[in-house]
Amino acid sequence: MVQTRQGLAAMVMLWSSIVAAQPVPPLPPPRPSDVNPPAPTPVPQVERPPIEAATPPQAEPGTCLTELKAAGFDIETAEQPSSSNEGCRIEAPVRLKAVPVPSRPGTTVRLTDQPVLSCRFADRLGHWIGDLVAPLVAGIKETELRAVRTGPGFECRNRNRATTGKLSAHAEGLAIDIAGFEFANGSIVFIKPEAGAAPDPALASLRIAACGWFTTILGPGSDEAHHDHLHVDIEQHGSSDRYRICQ
Repeated sequence: MVQTRQGLAAMVMLWSSIVAAQPVPPLPPPRPSDVNPPAPTPVPQVERPPIEAATPPQAEPGTCLTELKAAGFDIETAEQPSSSNEGCRIEAPVRLKAVPVPSRPGTTVRLTDQPVLSCRFADRLGHWIGDLVAPLVAGIKETELRAVRTGPGFECRNRNRATTGKLSAHAEGLAIDIAGFEFANGSIVFIKPEAGAAPDPALASLRIAACGWFTTILGPGSDEAHHDHLHVDIEQHGSSDRYRICQ
């Protein structure tokens, strides 16, 4: 046992002498403490113009009027009606005098009262008269439509002329009250029904057809406020322009 321990001690001493004889690997030179790393090169700042919200394209002034004149409408720019109520204003006011009848070249229908309207409503009303009313009633009456009697168009007032409530579509030039139709043979058909007379088939037909052109159609039988005329307008009801008040 003593010899074994002595042998192990001798082997340990021999291994230590071998390890001590091996060369020590060199260490990297110490980094000088007074040497600072180079500062990063500054990136030049480029000034950029501020980003502005895109402005939606606006319709060219007079485009509606120009298109209607090109279509044969007798129409002209009108002054903005004066009113103490700021809500009573017309977008692109025009005065509508006469409209063409495309199915009968050279034929026009006069608006005897030359109403002041918003141009976009004048567009709808004029095409309704020329494209639908004139040929429809001419076919039934066997005579040409020559004129349409209306009120002034624009009126700064509440609905049904009430003292309180919402403004009428007339206050924005988006409505018209039709009183009657004049024909080439000299006859006049009034919207107000005659006592005891049967409903006029021409009036009944165009009133039903108007529901496809306007958002509101009111006339005799709707209420007392419309007992003697046909009111049509394009004022939007609710969130959709497809909703109709057709009475």
